[in-house]
Amino acid sequence: MMRGKEPMGNCQVPDEIEREILSRLPVKSLIRFKNVKKSWRNLIEDSTFIAMHLNCYGRNSDGFFVYGCYSYGIELSKSLFDQPRKFIIGSINGLVCLSNKIGCFLKKDDRLRIHICNPSTREIMELPQCHHNYNDLFVAIGFGFCHKSNDYKVVKISYRRDSPSSEVQVQVYSLNMNSWKTIKMENPSLLALSPLYRGNGCFNGAFHWQGLKMSPSKKVIKTIVCFQFEDEMFGEINFPNDPDFEGDAEFLITEYGNFFSCLIHERGQNIVNGYKVWAMKEYGVWDSWVKQLNIEAPTSQDHQTFRSIMECNYKEILFQDSHHRFVWYDPKTKQIEGQSESLLQWHFIRCRESLVSLSPKRCH
Repeated sequence: MMRGKEPMGNCQVPDEIEREILSRLPVKSLIRFKNVKKSWRNLIEDSTFIAMHLNCYGRNSDGFFVYGCYSYGIELSKSLFDQPRKFIIGSINGLVCLSNKIGCFLKKDDRLRIHICNPSTREIMELPQCHHNYNDLFVAIGFGFCHKSNDYKVVKISYRRDSPSSEVQVQVYSLNMNSWKTIKMENPSLLALSPLYRGNGCFNGAFHWQGLKMSPSKKVIKTIVCFQFEDEMFGEINFPNDPDFEGDAEFLITEYGNFFSCLIHERGQNIVNGYKVWAMKEYGVWDSWVKQLNIEAPTSQDHQTFRSIMECNYKEILFQDSHHRFVWYDPKTKQIEGQSESLLQWHFIRCRESLVSLSPKRCH
């Protein structure tokens, strides 16, 4: 009679190896593993591990797209907003900021609804209401992260229509404090900000908008206005002195090859429907702007023209065609690598998978 196999003893995996393995798994798996044992739950909810996972898994995955109030495979909530249109402000560390209004006059009883959500964990919160005066011109919102305080912030910019000089009103929300405060903006040369419906203005601890300012010679020129979340101060990044930045070209602030970048869409009579990518090799240094790419917009398989570039990186460029479909374009081969069948009317943004929580426990 054969003897059965001896039962194997318990194999204890060292804590360091366990953390390393778990830090490389997708969020969906980790949420499920929280119910396996208490020690795993405590680890996965620990702020140090969350940062480790963001660095290990989040930085090495392509993430997913979020558009409107939806993302691929993840429906956030259809009833979040009273109005059908939703504006995506930005995404950082897996969190997404959305607003129901932007670039409009606010009436006395208007409700500005701003949300922060983590599509990976399905966590979502609505920010407390911030004060506005009757008929204020609500211009723009920015979203960013402060490394020193581990705090996520939202900045809201509007013009006071009831003041003689239409002064700028700036309000800053802190997730750690869950409250708004008003700060001063001292930039009298600033004329206007673009709400930035497309692209992601989050970069290097700041949020960026296209702007207009008055030069010393009283000429209106294009510029980039930024808000540094750490010190809560505004700054400015000037475009290079190049013909690409003149005229009525459309600009999109983005990131290309880990550099702060600007996409330029040339349009008009006698102009080829093309794009140019400029990258700032050293952030904040004006003479480090370098032209990286010249792209002549291709035509999709069914001869649809491209409306705009939605995302750009070293591997591929993501266009949206005139039928609101995604089209992937390889800048090296200059060929279309694929296109989506779904028709998307919404603006979208790429989001990384992360465990970052909106809970007050996150900052402890």
